[in-house]
Formats: sequence, C-alpha cells, structure tokens
Amino acid sequence: MINRTIALAKYKGTFEQPDIFGYYGGFGGAYIPEMLYPNVEELKNSYLKIMYEKDFQEAFRALLKDYVGRPSPLYHAKRLSEKHGATIFLKREDLNHTGAHKINNTIGQLLLARRLGKHRIIAETGAGQHGVATATVCALMNMQCVVYMGEKDIERQAPNVARMKMLGATVIPATSGSKTLKDATNEAIRDWINNPVDTHYI
Repeated sequence: MINRTIALAKYKGTFEQPDIFGYYGGFGGAYIPEMLYPNVEELKNSYLKIMYEKDFQEAFRALLKDYVGRPSPLYHAKRLSEKHGATIFLKREDLNHTGAHKINNTIGQLLLARRLGKHRIIAETGAGQHGVATATVCALMNMQCVVYMGEKDIERQAPNVARMKMLGATVIPATSGSKTLKDATNEAIRDWINNPVDTHYI
C-alpha cells in the first residue's frame, strides 16, 4: 500500500516537503509538454484522494486476490538452500496472472482511469510484457487499448505482440529514430497530447 509520506524526500540530511512546483530544495519539478499540463494536474489533484477511498481499495484488493492470484506462494528452494548453506524461499511471482508486478500497476491505473472518466488507455512497451499486462486488464474491464511499440521490438517480441492482439489491443509500430522503446514513448506522448480528454496513459 502506498505510504502517505510518499512526498517526502531526503535533501541535505533532512526530510522536506516539496514546494508547490514539485521541487525538493534545488531538485525536482515536472518537465512535460505544455499541452499535457491539465492532464498531469488532474492526476495530481485526484490521485491520493481516489487511492485512499474505501471503494477503490476494496476493488483493487479484490482483483489482486481473485484475478491476479495474490498473495503469491512461497516455495522452499531445497537444493538452492543446500548449495548455499541457508534457508532460501522463492516468492512465485511467475504464477500471478501475467506474472510479476506489472499487473498490479495496470489494475490500479485502470481503476483510477475509470474513476477519472477515461475510457481509452494508451501505453508503450519495449519487450512487450507491460503491453500484455495493460491489454489484459483493458480486456477485463472492457476498455479500448492502444499500445505503442518500436518496429524493431515488434519483430523481436512477436509472441507478446500476438498476445496483445488476442486480448483486443491495437499495437502501433513506432517507425522513427531507433524504432525501439524511446520512440514508442514519444508516439504515446503525442497520442496523449492529441487525445487529452478521454485517454489515460499508463
């Protein structure tokens, strides 16, 4: 669970609150395209309020338990323990729906997006796992999903691209620059600039 002190930062040996511009002493701030300022302000002003609402927390926890499969089990790695002379347990994140932590992020963000009245989700992905998790939760919540991915990454990660498409996502290749993640991110930001009202960028 997110700690209410997330805004605290270590600066010159003391903990300080950021100023109204997001600066911690001489550091910080938001460097975003001017046209996205209203979107970021909307998130800033709504995020903590929504995150701590009882209905949001109940929906989030229910999906983590019943859809994702959390808490994921611990497995006693007997041979690894013997090899290193220690008792080693592995937390089986791979058993969660889509695996690892990405599903946590996408479930939380889609619940947030719905509360903000957004019905279109965009994301960028490199290896494709973030795109798969995003497409999975969009399919679960019946929301439109557009994933930007570098043209080279699409070729390298064909199985994940196929998964995203099977889940109903539109995968758009980034064909500029290095044709990888950086360029996919640029395309996603351009999309968000052009669709600021109905779109949430994960």
